[in-house]
Amino acid sequence: MVTCLTEVFIWSMKNNFNISDHIIGCHIYHDKNDTGSTQFYHEERQKFAESRDILWTPRNKRPEKLRDTLKEVEELLSQYKVIQCRWRSRGIYQIVLSNGCVMTFSMTGHSGDVDRILVDKTLVGKLSGDTLSDAYLTDQFMVAAFPDKPKLDFVYFVKRPPLGEAIKRIEKLSVWEPKISQLDLPGPVGRRLERTLSANIHQDMVLLWWPILSEEAMPWSPMTTDKERANLVIISVHGPNIDILTFTRTECDPLFAEFSNLYPERLYTVEKALVSGGEMTAKACVYDIIHGKIKRTAVTNIPLKSHLCCQRWSPSEDKLLLGCADGTLVMYDEQKKTTQIARSAVIPSVIGWHPTGTIFFVGSVRGDFQILDMALTPLRVQVLTEEPDPHRVLQISKFFKVPPPLKEINWCPFDPQSADWGGDYTDVMVIVFERGPLAMLMLPLGIISRERFSCLELVKEYIRQKQIEEAVTLLSSMNWDLDGQSCYVCLSTIVNHLLRMPLNADREDYLEAALGTFYAPKRPLSESTILDFRDPISRLARRFFHHLLRYARFDKAFLLAVDIGAKDLFMDLHYMALDKGETALAEVARRKAVQIESDLSDSLDGFDDDIPPLGGQGYQQNGEMYSRNNSSRQQERIPRSRQHPWQQNLPPSSSVSHNSSSSGYESQQRSRQSHRSGSAEDDQDSGLHLQLGELDLESDLIQDYTSALRDDNGWNKQDEHEDGDGKSVKVIHFGVV
Repeated sequence: MVTCLTEVFIWSMKNNFNISDHIIGCHIYHDKNDTGSTQFYHEERQKFAESRDILWTPRNKRPEKLRDTLKEVEELLSQYKVIQCRWRSRGIYQIVLSNGCVMTFSMTGHSGDVDRILVDKTLVGKLSGDTLSDAYLTDQFMVAAFPDKPKLDFVYFVKRPPLGEAIKRIEKLSVWEPKISQLDLPGPVGRRLERTLSANIHQDMVLLWWPILSEEAMPWSPMTTDKERANLVIISVHGPNIDILTFTRTECDPLFAEFSNLYPERLYTVEKALVSGGEMTAKACVYDIIHGKIKRTAVTNIPLKSHLCCQRWSPSEDKLLLGCADGTLVMYDEQKKTTQIARSAVIPSVIGWHPTGTIFFVGSVRGDFQILDMALTPLRVQVLTEEPDPHRVLQISKFFKVPPPLKEINWCPFDPQSADWGGDYTDVMVIVFERGPLAMLMLPLGIISRERFSCLELVKEYIRQKQIEEAVTLLSSMNWDLDGQSCYVCLSTIVNHLLRMPLNADREDYLEAALGTFYAPKRPLSESTILDFRDPISRLARRFFHHLLRYARFDKAFLLAVDIGAKDLFMDLHYMALDKGETALAEVARRKAVQIESDLSDSLDGFDDDIPPLGGQGYQQNGEMYSRNNSSRQQERIPRSRQHPWQQNLPPSSSVSHNSSSSGYESQQRSRQSHRSGSAEDDQDSGLHLQLGELDLESDLIQDYTSALRDDNGWNKQDEHEDGDGKSVKVIHFGVV
């Protein structure tokens, strides 16, 4: 199975760890006098780590004094809560504590070690309150909210450096000359609220919200006005000034609220609602800021069977992932309007989407993680050890003697190939534990493909591990309208791999399911997507058609030819059926080719009266096709070296007929381009029956070939080699293209 290799770097010097000797991918820091009396291979592990240029004992030289600073960080983390975490760049990570202290970590490029730590106490004791409920720090300003005061502190940096230089500098906020101002907030007065902050992508609007349940019932102090009842506030930021832009009250109790990462004036909420019978329902709401007013523009009810623990939108904001207390994961697809449910190996507490949106991490309170892709397919994970030992769950809790509760996880959003990063090609995720410590999970990405964790990279890995079903499932979960190019590349990779292998029942089903993601989607594709990818995908479908012919799968080949609508495919099927003795099918295919030729002639006559007719009778009874335009043109025979084996045994008349039918390639291309994807109005069986009925064929002949979809595949699976675990695959039949 596909396995993710990881290394864990725990930024701590405390003696609270229990790491086995065979695990060489978990690293902690040691004092100089630490002899490792409980470990047999302490010296060997130290030499191995130092040979890889991994920090074993932090240096304590001025001016950094890394060892003392690291101990100070652990002391602060044990006393105060972490209220904000953010990545300033690929190598700089910042956290804000509930006392206003800002800590900046600079990391090395070849490992997950800390290179420098800056503890900044510039704002400690200078804000409106001693304890912050939340804060949002940027390179231009900082906003802070308090649990017991309806005020917002706005810290504006007067002498901030340019944006390009601010990312590279590690310096205290006092150098930027912070200017502090206050703003009165809407909402109830005199009540303790857990206020939460976030900002939009332009950082010109700030969202402040709090749960309704945190509003303690006080009958002697009722909330009468809309301003007092509000729990969702939008604050406008313009330079050194801030103002209340708009506010509202949500219909239900919000569990999550955040600005969109794609649209600056849109925000998403996940609200908890109880319906009749005590069942839980999650409401996924979309709010838009229109003319300075906030309005709810969309709401989706997602039924749940258990209490909602965590939630997170995907980076492309087309999928909402919900984690429940009973261990179930609910994936809601906004584009397809579908809901998918899977069972997690851990009780979800936090969810972290990878920046590519292909995989995500689900973490439990104990600090155990499971990796799944966007189709909810679990991936194996392993910490670097002496021998391969993949597992379903990454148990970081087993590295602690007393595991601390997990608070949150943060993927680095910056591409490891960015210009300001000269380190290794790895992805990193910071793990924040309640009351400390901090840890970094590093995933090496390889040095050849440079695809990061893209869908294409994961599809290739699935194919390499012979997990074709998982690759097709991942393709089915992708969105053609949002990322059509990636979908096409993944589809082409899967189809090309399967066409190189001998055809059996499972591979035929995989090919149908893969092509069905474009030809028979659950929701119709957009017009532009169909026009962009219709031609290249039709070429893949034609290859699949001839692959079916080679293995005498005439029923599926006929249906696929109907979908593609090309005359030459029916003629190929006609001659192949004649060679195999399927005279009835050969006659049906020949007449279908005549019908396509006739329809093409009529359509061309309607556009250009000067185009000569293509022959009223189409094909003669002996199978020879001719045209008035090229009747005087000499028809050359196909060289014997390029003929199929079944063509070499045909009589001369049949061979000439097949050759002449191939000469009309240009007209066939115009015929295929005149069709539109998804134009079938009826289902596959009734549509095919109607098309054959127009040919005046015998009813029993029509009955034989319209029942192809309902017949058994006819594969003798006992004689065929099966790869994978032999799971059943849902067959998707194509729509007319």
